[in-house]
Amino acid sequence: MGTEKNLQLGVYLLDTVLLTAFIIGFHKLMCHIAPESVDNIENIPWVVLVYIIGFSFSYVLFPSLIQLRLIKYEDIIKRVTSTCFMMLLFVSLIIFVSKPFADFPRTFLFYSMLAYFIFMLTERIILRKILMRFRANKGNQKNVILVGNEQTVYQLFEILKTPIYGYNIVGFFYDGECTNQEMAAKRLGGTGDIYGWLTVHSNINEIYGYFPKEQHDTINMMSKFCDNHLIRFYYIPAINVFKGNMAITFMEGIPVIARREEPLRKGSNKLAKRIFDIIFSSFVLLLIFPWIFIFVSVMIKIQSPGPIFFLQERTGLDGKIFKCIKFRSMKVNNDADEIQATKNDPRKFPFGDFMRKTNIDELPQFINVFLGDMSVVGPRPHMLKHTAEYSKLINHFMVRHFAKPGITGLAQVSGFRGETRYIDQMEGRVKKDIEYIENWTFLLDLKIIVKTVTNMLGKEKGNAY
Repeated sequence: MGTEKNLQLGVYLLDTVLLTAFIIGFHKLMCHIAPESVDNIENIPWVVLVYIIGFSFSYVLFPSLIQLRLIKYEDIIKRVTSTCFMMLLFVSLIIFVSKPFADFPRTFLFYSMLAYFIFMLTERIILRKILMRFRANKGNQKNVILVGNEQTVYQLFEILKTPIYGYNIVGFFYDGECTNQEMAAKRLGGTGDIYGWLTVHSNINEIYGYFPKEQHDTINMMSKFCDNHLIRFYYIPAINVFKGNMAITFMEGIPVIARREEPLRKGSNKLAKRIFDIIFSSFVLLLIFPWIFIFVSVMIKIQSPGPIFFLQERTGLDGKIFKCIKFRSMKVNNDADEIQATKNDPRKFPFGDFMRKTNIDELPQFINVFLGDMSVVGPRPHMLKHTAEYSKLINHFMVRHFAKPGITGLAQVSGFRGETRYIDQMEGRVKKDIEYIENWTFLLDLKIIVKTVTNMLGKEKGNAY
């Protein structure tokens, strides 16, 4: 941990140097491209000092994460966002309560912070890659040993042996036979041999151990031994109860293993996704939808008498029913809630067939997104009849309703779009939907949206009828 702290301090010192260079360079740039934005900025060293003070305050609250060994890029982006936002607040507070900065141009503050966010994010990603490469070349390594002979230990071994994380797995202590050849080759002895081995080898930083529940005394002894020898001890619970991703939470200090990881249960993730949905749907409904609505309405009325919109009850978040809005693409019929559209479906009129192939009929669902019934990205909502049928035929089918249904989703951009004539097609769709729920990130949503747009432009035929 001391090494991580030193790295964190090193990142802070580097940040202050780069921030100084950035503010001076940005000031000179704005003098050339927008002189009015630097009016009343006469003492640039004091401006640099204020920015460094504001950054230092924010860094105390949101220190760097790049030095951590196991961290996702999404977490780095969130941390940079938090750091820059708090920095903006601190710098604004200092500037607007200080008499020397009474006339400080707000445009410079806004544009400098926006540019610094991009600059800092780029810096963090570059530093992260440098650090990962450094660790992959056996620098900044931690010496660890693993104890136990269970599937959970195998899984942890597969993670820790990845070179970029910087773990040097010295060896294993376990009893009985081991089916993993890599672990067997590094066996140092049985679980009873640990203490004698550690008294001779003092260079171990961390121990990860799995012990059966009847060996509580062994766990306590191991914990005390590690505390007295400056070794961090991590107990590995038996998390191979379920297959797939899991999440460990705590209820009043008691560890509870959840069946799966669900990032969208976290309040901040849920809020970020909802804000994006509101902004994105508002943009579509205000700037795109009105023009398409006029054209589509005329075409529908010409080719098929009846309403412009088609409302259908579908299964939403947590199994709740909502009215899904679409442009009507079929002649008015009594089977709309019972039978899926097929390739040569006689119920479709020509322009309706075109709308379905190009996804134009889904456009009104942005109203559902704005109202909160749906999200831009998520598992596609099904007819109530299909929900009732497939929930009896496919394991885990209802899991897809742990997230808001979407206009597009991971399943759709992975080839499971449109008609599902065979049960394996629906199983594939469900598998992708669950994968999305367990691995959601904001970047994943953006990738799915981009892939959806490229598919609409003709790069994917699919089964949309």
